[in-house]
Amino acid sequence: MVIQRIQSVYLLIAVILMAIFAFFPALTFTFGDKDFVYGALEAGKVGVTHIDPLMLTLTILIAVFALIDIFLFKNLQRQMTFCFTTIIIGLAMLIAIAVVAFIIQGRVGINNMMPHWALLFPLFSIIFLMLAHKAMSRDKKALRDSDRLR
Repeated sequence: MVIQRIQSVYLLIAVILMAIFAFFPALTFTFGDKDFVYGALEAGKVGVTHIDPLMLTLTILIAVFALIDIFLFKNLQRQMTFCFTTIIIGLAMLIAIAVVAFIIQGRVGINNMMPHWALLFPLFSIIFLMLAHKAMSRDKKALRDSDRLR
């Protein structure tokens, strides 16, 4: 069994960042005199927004997987695999945001595309997931070294 250390904190920070990201728009587009927002819980014309299923699903998946990953400390290999899977889902989410931004920006009549500060939350979440994976790797190495000494 591995004693949990800093990776739990990193994973918890990733969960909190993704939970906060769900409530803020990532991008704002200006079509003529109308503003449209794009985010997990806000997508559409300002004032008449709806939920974007792709963004919401990916945001929830990352947050839930990172939260579950905190409690997988008894099986370090499974925890590392789960963390790596969460990183891949996070990268897929960033790619999806970029693709949607380029598709919407390619439409005729867009005057301006403005990214919001909340767009940094998925990026920071992925960074904290990578730090957690690195800490798990150090734990795995420490376990191997201690097993060799016995």
